[in-house]
Amino acid sequence: MKLLSYALDYRMEPRLAFSLGGQAIDVMRASLWMKEDRNAQEFLTLASSMKLALENWQKSFSLLSQLEAAFQSIDTSGLSVHARPIALAEEDIVFFAPIPDPPSIRFFSTFVDDSPDTFDFGQTQTLRGHRQELTVTGLSPRGEIAAIVAAGKNSENPEIAGYTIVNNWTAPQEKALGKNGVALGQATSIGPYLVTADQVNSLKMGSGFNMDMQISLNGQSEIDTRLKDMKFSFVDMLEFSKSSHVGAGDILCSGSPSKRDLVLSSGQNIGVEIQALGTLATTVV
Repeated sequence: MKLLSYALDYRMEPRLAFSLGGQAIDVMRASLWMKEDRNAQEFLTLASSMKLALENWQKSFSLLSQLEAAFQSIDTSGLSVHARPIALAEEDIVFFAPIPDPPSIRFFSTFVDDSPDTFDFGQTQTLRGHRQELTVTGLSPRGEIAAIVAAGKNSENPEIAGYTIVNNWTAPQEKALGKNGVALGQATSIGPYLVTADQVNSLKMGSGFNMDMQISLNGQSEIDTRLKDMKFSFVDMLEFSKSSHVGAGDILCSGSPSKRDLVLSSGQNIGVEIQALGTLATTVV
């Protein structure tokens, strides 16, 4: 299942949806339609935002999976509830980061270090979603995979809800100092989806994943890397993160398998594609 946070423009409060056939199915509206059309009351307890869903993940994941399965056989063309559309074409919406307001974001270096005993906290106030423009100049893209944390069966055992793509924009001139765009509060792009863990677990290989990652510039592939060479796993990252508080909505980033810098200019389009997770697109302006 692919979950996303969306709105019609960035001034609006992000809403929870799942992706189905290129459409964003609004969870709240779909739940209300199921009650009115199918007399299915149970979906009305679903959360209205990604953060709330992650805080009660066991129940949320079960109901969201059932709701997605129900809509596999429903024609959503023109379907509405209280004059509001249930399904919107993904090209017509704006994507927020899957979890727009994470309590924290941690940056590890799984392709360099042998142990998850160090990480950097990133800036959570400058997150950008899929297709959201980058207005900061002088930064180079760094593609990463990230895990999004959910509350487990009890507060002592958080779990990984799913995975997403991160573009950790880095200032090349600061690389030697160990700084990056996030640490300086400049920019991190995340999305487009939270792909639930059950969709990705079969691709695990050792500590990493049997998945490719490509970074493209104006549609042409410039960087081609693999995610199988992670030296420690997201489970290791999650366990070590418990040395400080970790909870629902926290983001754990892998670090980048590539250290090549791309020189960008205004008007260029950057895509970070990871197998099974989609493509995270950004335009530099």
